[in-house]
Amino acid sequence: MDARLLEKLNHFLALEKKLRNASSVQQVAQIASSDSQALLHFDSCVFFSGRQLKPLAASNISVIDATSSEIQRWRQLLGQHFDKARQRSPLQLELSQPGNDSASETGNKEHSDQRDTIETKYLVLQTLGKDGNEGCLALLRSQRFSDQEREVLRELGGAVTQALFAVRGARQFSLRHWFRRRPLVFAALITAICLIPVRQSILAPATLAAIEPRIVSALTDGVVREIHIQPNAPVQREQLLFSLEDAEVTAEIDRVQQEISLFQERLRMTRQYNFQQTSAGHKLAQAETDLAIRKLDLDYQKTLLDKTRVTAPASGVAIYTDPAEWIGRRIRAGEKVMEIVQPDARQIQIDLPTQDAITLPENAHAVFYATSAPLAPIEGRLIYHSLLTTEGENLPASYRLLATIQQDQPQIRINTRGHARIYGARVPLVYYLLRRPLASARRWIGM
Repeated sequence: MDARLLEKLNHFLALEKKLRNASSVQQVAQIASSDSQALLHFDSCVFFSGRQLKPLAASNISVIDATSSEIQRWRQLLGQHFDKARQRSPLQLELSQPGNDSASETGNKEHSDQRDTIETKYLVLQTLGKDGNEGCLALLRSQRFSDQEREVLRELGGAVTQALFAVRGARQFSLRHWFRRRPLVFAALITAICLIPVRQSILAPATLAAIEPRIVSALTDGVVREIHIQPNAPVQREQLLFSLEDAEVTAEIDRVQQEISLFQERLRMTRQYNFQQTSAGHKLAQAETDLAIRKLDLDYQKTLLDKTRVTAPASGVAIYTDPAEWIGRRIRAGEKVMEIVQPDARQIQIDLPTQDAITLPENAHAVFYATSAPLAPIEGRLIYHSLLTTEGENLPASYRLLATIQQDQPQIRINTRGHARIYGARVPLVYYLLRRPLASARRWIGM
């Protein structure tokens, strides 16, 4: 074997060993740009890293200044010809002028008459990685690179790329290729994921309702004359809440009282006449009966008068709408006007749509999220599940659910609306994800 060829081979093997022992990208760049000079005999070399082509190291220079004019000239040359270098690497260029950015490819013979006066340089660009993703090696010297030297440079570029991969841990990993080589492992993994038990849950409209509110309704037909309390005001037992118009009842009481006075006078005269004629006893009984009837009528009218003044059946907070909506409004006996509730005695009232109904265990866990305070959940446990459905104006057919509160948020007011999440039993993940799609498909298919 030729001694020169053996020497180059030894240089190349020593260079590869240094690259394998490199511990950082900076060290790989320094070895590629400086230690390869004995192998390729170039004048200068610059290592550009990554897609951004950042100058990282240069031959025989410990620290590189990326803002220097020489490095900017190298970057300008590289930017002009990097696309060609990615298509055909290594790419050799002949620089006709040392300070000019214009360049032509190998074999360009123009301006041959000026070559005696203008120094000619040859620039070789060797991309690293696939399509130059790892960077580029730029070598410059005064003599043309032979085909053997370019082949050595190509092998050097491969060795530098492998060293960069080893240092960065950038080994290419294709998930598709891995699954293609291991179909059984992939199938087992998907099956295991589908069988992961998860807690089934549903989201339904809910309200923070009072427990056993006391309904305040009208005791008789009439027109609301006055409401004596403001909405959401605290009240005491037997406190006057509202009054109905009592003009007719008052007039009827006055009439009955006048009749009672008249019949009392008639009874007195009948008793005097009874002392004179004993045969007038039946008239005395008739007068007493008429007076008793009028007194009963008076008691009845007073009872009607009392019914026009509605009082609180218990202590608590009175909840109703704007007083202007009630004053002057005719209401019937038994019609609800307001509620008396205890602010601390409340529960979660849930309207669960029938299409979202799932099997719920006893004392299922429920969490209420108020629309006004979504970051302050109220936790509870189900205590009631209706078997009958109800339909609201804006709600589909729903089951009524009630839940006691275990962890309350006092700042959230009663009758606040929101949504409640109810947690059921654990089911496989595939059932949790496909429950609604399967139900929709069944309706469309008609199974």
